[in-house]
Amino acid sequence: MSVISIYLVFSMLAVLWYDISRYIIPNWLVGLMLATYPIAVAMSHSAVDWKMAVVGMLLVLVVGYIVFAMKWMGGGDIKLMTACALWVGLQNLPDFLFLVAIIGGAFSLGVLMMRKAMPFIPRKEGSPPLPRLLRDDEPVPYGVAIAFGFLFLLLNGKVVPV
Repeated sequence: MSVISIYLVFSMLAVLWYDISRYIIPNWLVGLMLATYPIAVAMSHSAVDWKMAVVGMLLVLVVGYIVFAMKWMGGGDIKLMTACALWVGLQNLPDFLFLVAIIGGAFSLGVLMMRKAMPFIPRKEGSPPLPRLLRDDEPVPYGVAIAFGFLFLLLNGKVVPV
């Protein structure tokens, strides 16, 4: 596993932590992913079709902007998905989007079921409040699905130029 791959794994772990605990995906984290891409392209031992990767990234950005404007996803999720699209490239973009949709659907369903079960689980008086993830009327942190979809492709060698 290359240094860039290790960096990407830790970046996705940071996304998971931030999104579940704070419901935010920091701009600096997404910015570092974008800034690291040209370095990875320059260090790559094989030819990288970076121009098509940029096309894929721009497609995700445009569609993501519409999705954000419709209030279907948060801005951090769209920024993260855009940065990840650059790394997976146009060729693997359909696989990435499919994985994110499947993982996101399963994760959302699981979270919503846990939220519905929470009133039936006895809690001691004076216990700390429920984590935000388990509270009704809270959004589902979709960065989780994006990070897991990206990690799956990364660990299966479909993230370029790693």
